[in-house]
Amino acid sequence: MSRRDGPTGAELLREVAARLAAGWPAGLTVLTGDDLYHLDKAQRLLLEGLAGADASGFGLTVFGEDKVDVAAVVAAARSAGMFAPRRVVFVSDVAALEGEPESLIEFAGAPPPRSHLLVRAPALDQRRKLHQALGRSGSTLTFAAAEHAAGAADARRLGREKGLEIDASAAAFLAQLVGGDLYRLDHELAKLRAWLGGAGGRVDAEAVREVAASGGLLSGWELADAVLRRDRPAGLAAARRLVRAGEEAVRTLGGVAWRARVLLEAKALEAEGRRRDEIVRAVRAFYFREALVEGLERYTMDELLAFPAALLEADRTLKSRSIHPAAVLERLVDRLTGSVPMAGRA
Repeated sequence: MSRRDGPTGAELLREVAARLAAGWPAGLTVLTGDDLYHLDKAQRLLLEGLAGADASGFGLTVFGEDKVDVAAVVAAARSAGMFAPRRVVFVSDVAALEGEPESLIEFAGAPPPRSHLLVRAPALDQRRKLHQALGRSGSTLTFAAAEHAAGAADARRLGREKGLEIDASAAAFLAQLVGGDLYRLDHELAKLRAWLGGAGGRVDAEAVREVAASGGLLSGWELADAVLRRDRPAGLAAARRLVRAGEEAVRTLGGVAWRARVLLEAKALEAEGRRRDEIVRAVRAFYFREALVEGLERYTMDELLAFPAALLEADRTLKSRSIHPAAVLERLVDRLTGSVPMAGRA
């Protein structure tokens, strides 16, 4: 089942749940891949389904904190438990395994009944014989990260799992807030459910803004909106407010940089003759559509092409000089929103 071009992490997780319900086969199971969010969920599902609440040495044995020879792990998996319905051995870190792979290959080819060996190996080094054996023996579940970051569809899907009906604008806003991080998305959805009283319900963009703002997730967005609108007074005021509130200037800069990239991409699409509604959909700017449209009208392409250099200079200054963060952010706002083209500014 190791397929980079196979199912998504979410689809593979559903396959795991279905196979577990039908009766997980004895033997070796390797959990690998860079989609750690769904890998972790599958790992938890398998351990709970196979070992249940039995954390005793009779049902579940865990290796991974210290180096261990693979033969010792296989011996543990082969040992029959008199007081547990299954024998489950879990290696929480493949880096802990050492030794020759022959015993592992033999176990995978003919496992004892009701004996399960689970190995967590997000990355397999194909230069090592043991890792080659892990990838080719038994059942390998590869949770490959999606080619795109977590988006609105993920927000709506994970929201439904928590009893939340996320509308289109809220889903788009959430996707932008979490920056493609599924763990962060899951955390924000849990906060939204708690905010609604723990019973689920419909979520709109205003609810997302309310909850995200209370957790500090909106750092820099007010400033980024001002830059998009080319509103210098509002941008300077937002920069000073954020610094006084103790927000990290680097985080704030990240929010501005993200919006700047979106605006530059939108400007390029506009130059191709795309309609405004097409541009908004392409850059997923549903929640800040008005500010984006204002930015398209108020900046030239040459000015936007100078944004990256200004942002890079601000980032380096924040990290390498003892200049007050407020001064750095105000200087940036002045450069980005000033009426004189930035290519000609000092």
